[in-house]
Amino acid sequence: MAPSISTPGPMNLVVLIGVVVLSAVVFCCFILIRNLYFHPLSKFPGPKIAAVSNLWYAYVMHRGVAPIEMSKLHKRYGPVIRVAPDELSFSSAVAFKEIYGHQKAGRPELVKDKKYHKFVPEPILINADREYHGTLRKLLSHGFSESALRAQEAVIQEHVSLLMQRLREHGHEGQVAVDVLRWYNVLQLQGFGDALHWPHVYPPIKLAYGQSFGCLASSSIHPYVEFMFHFIKLASTMQVMQRLPAIMKYPYAMWTVPKDVKANVAEMKVLGNAKVNYRMENPPPIPDFMAKLIEAHREGKMTFNQLVGNSDILLGAGSETTATALSGLTFLLMTHPHVLNKLTRELREEFSSAEEITAVGVNKCKYLLGVIEEGLRIYPPSPATHPRYTPSGGITIDDNFVPGNMAVGVTILAACVDEANFVDGDKFIPERWTGEDSRFAGDKKQGSQPFSYGPRNCAGRNLAYLELKLIIANLVWHFDLENCHEGDWMDQKIYMVWQKGPLMVKLKPVKRS
Repeated sequence: MAPSISTPGPMNLVVLIGVVVLSAVVFCCFILIRNLYFHPLSKFPGPKIAAVSNLWYAYVMHRGVAPIEMSKLHKRYGPVIRVAPDELSFSSAVAFKEIYGHQKAGRPELVKDKKYHKFVPEPILINADREYHGTLRKLLSHGFSESALRAQEAVIQEHVSLLMQRLREHGHEGQVAVDVLRWYNVLQLQGFGDALHWPHVYPPIKLAYGQSFGCLASSSIHPYVEFMFHFIKLASTMQVMQRLPAIMKYPYAMWTVPKDVKANVAEMKVLGNAKVNYRMENPPPIPDFMAKLIEAHREGKMTFNQLVGNSDILLGAGSETTATALSGLTFLLMTHPHVLNKLTRELREEFSSAEEITAVGVNKCKYLLGVIEEGLRIYPPSPATHPRYTPSGGITIDDNFVPGNMAVGVTILAACVDEANFVDGDKFIPERWTGEDSRFAGDKKQGSQPFSYGPRNCAGRNLAYLELKLIIANLVWHFDLENCHEGDWMDQKIYMVWQKGPLMVKLKPVKRS
């Protein structure tokens, strides 16, 4: 007679559940104790809740306050803090070089933390390995070279002139407040579409695609770019998910990811493919940023999807970051009248006509250059941490030995305002960059890296600086500015980038004989 298999009774089931729960509790206690006291990073200061679990970091990222919280923690604990079981944040100036800089011969590069680009299928600018990234930067260097920018200055000047005209028209001679953030976005999209040779196939920027979006002419933002703004925040959501336990990932995605995301991805892909195909079939008269990338694609060194992905990065990073910097500078000038007055005097004494405001001319304006550097320090376009993994043998960062396979990074916002790097670090004082005030002689200027540092820094930083100088100079030369925004406009959430609201300004045209 075969033995019968008995079904567990109610008591046995209760015992089984109890054993499972007890085992889970014991395991969690083991992890907590290990992370707090026996982990390779246990000697580093920071909040205990961050040391035991990734949930704290996920929470502050979800709330959009991660870089702000990091800044507070650095003020409390010092230049290095533990922000997750396997992760450290630095705020010292020297840490930029040691984490992101060129490594010595035989010393491996600190590779990017895959949590931040896991959903990018093929290697492009943001996730390429060291060798391929070097190849991409070499291809792009032609379009961002000084000679290329000189050739493109006329295009930039045309856009700046049209922007001043639109601000004058929509501001009704200074009687009506204008949302300058919107116009900065429109200008940057115009500039980069003109540069990326965007097709007319969709409603209407030439530095990157060679033909105009028509954004300034139509006062509208291209739908493709609207999608890109949404996907930046979606990417931040994906980063939060990577820090959650597996059991929490799906519910979090269901709660936070928009229902129409698949449709938006599909439409964005169609638009992206269309713009690149158009650029390939219609080369512009002036070489653009895409020329060498397209050449590499035709030589079989880059897939079509990689070509589209790299063009998306150029457009998104190039347009969003500069518009952010412009809006931050405008607000800081309006809320610091003595700075605005000093800059106004410099510009209006230096230039007798708008035609004199050129790339060469603005570089003579010492205070303008200081204002821009200080604005980028106080309100860096990319304020968050960009983590790297330490090599297997470990590495010394700012005199701290960090074991291998740990995530490390500089929180840019924290470094920019750290009192160890800058005297009165939370104050907007352009004189710290001009050399006219001895109080700031000891400032560690390398602590401000708004475009990151090293071989993976922003490829278009020279273009960004040129645009910032020309636009701010023209704005202050043409108009008297009046802040119409109630409250602190810079009190914003951060989802990879600042979540900016409208910046209302009255722009009164300067009367000249």
